[in-house]
Amino acid sequence: MTTTKKISELPDAGTLTGDEQIPLVQDGATRKTTVDDIRDGLSSDGHTHVLADIADAGTAAGADIGDFATAAQGAKADTAVQPEDLGTAAGADTGDFATAAQGAKADTAVQPEDLADVATSGDYADLINTPYPGLINTIINGGCLLSHRAQQSLSNGWQYGPVDLLAVKAEGTVSAGTIKQVTSAFTLTVTGGACFVENATLTGSGAILFRHRIEAKDAALFYNQAAHFSARTYHDVGSAMDYIITVRKADAADDFSTATQIATDTVSVANDTNASIELAVPNMGDCRNGIEIEVKIDCGAITTKDFYLAEQQFSIGAVQRPFELRPVALEMKLVHRYLRPVTGLVAVANSASNMQVVLNHPDMRAAPTYEVTAALDFTDGYTADFSQSAAHIGTIHENTKDNGRADIALFSGLTSGRFHIQRGSSAIILASAEL
Repeated sequence: MTTTKKISELPDAGTLTGDEQIPLVQDGATRKTTVDDIRDGLSSDGHTHVLADIADAGTAAGADIGDFATAAQGAKADTAVQPEDLGTAAGADTGDFATAAQGAKADTAVQPEDLADVATSGDYADLINTPYPGLINTIINGGCLLSHRAQQSLSNGWQYGPVDLLAVKAEGTVSAGTIKQVTSAFTLTVTGGACFVENATLTGSGAILFRHRIEAKDAALFYNQAAHFSARTYHDVGSAMDYIITVRKADAADDFSTATQIATDTVSVANDTNASIELAVPNMGDCRNGIEIEVKIDCGAITTKDFYLAEQQFSIGAVQRPFELRPVALEMKLVHRYLRPVTGLVAVANSASNMQVVLNHPDMRAAPTYEVTAALDFTDGYTADFSQSAAHIGTIHENTKDNGRADIALFSGLTSGRFHIQRGSSAIILASAEL
């Protein structure tokens, strides 16, 4: 059947089922085929379906490429923190968190686990590495408040001066200098007390030295312990001075004729400055025979220079502790074990110029030596008073740590056999068991 109508004029064929005969031109000749054959012939090379004809295509399949992330953005998404990785704080308000300044404080704050137990418990039973009671400061009169002697002239020999239990000497040639006690140096020390070497004038290899000794009974508590020495000082030499701090142990009990060094260090102290000095001793070892602490100021040749030493402390433990302030009455009791004034003397004349005097000084460290601070005054209680022409104490007949008997001479006009009692208070006898 032949028609001359255009294709556009032909009626619609309707739905094709696949087996209808349709014409096609192939290799220059008109042929017939079916819809199914055409489909089969084209299926191996491609298809003419649109995305909308694909039943399992998503709704994004028809979207523009600009609607999607790039590959680089996708890689970032793969490594990004996911919501399930975050805590509940992720969605909280910023006001629920510490500020940066608070965070910085937290970084430098002391944590509870870094503190000693007592700091968080408040229980003194939790204290560790503490000195034995009374040994927070084993240096007696470390505050330099007690004085039984008058000022002394500086010399090359060790001598106990007006600050009880603290010995002082100089090295080099001594031209001048006085050892004193001051009680008003409050800018230097909390007690105001200090040992003061005034107007020292030295030539050659000059030095000023201070020394304190601790008896065996107290030193034994430092056995194999860490220890710490500290003091306050001042000088006006004109430049920084080296202070050499040395801790030694006696080689025999309470006998410092030979001693062995335990530890030493040199500390520089600026001119005209109230300064602290200290020495930490990691292990005192076997120091049970006694301890000697020496502070040497290596000043060289000087003219009329001043030196102060105050607030001396020696404690069990590796760190410096606040200076221990003891009541003066307690400090005096401690001093009296080593140095004690003997007054209210009773004596009997055994010649016109000599008396024997009874000395009472209970509970001293050992049998003491005696010194007279000035000429002694006595009365016979009857008719006359008698005074020594100069301070004097003679033969020690016997003595113990508790009492003694000695000759005192340089009187005139005494009646033998008559008892005499001390009068006045201008002079005393000092009993010394200092180390």
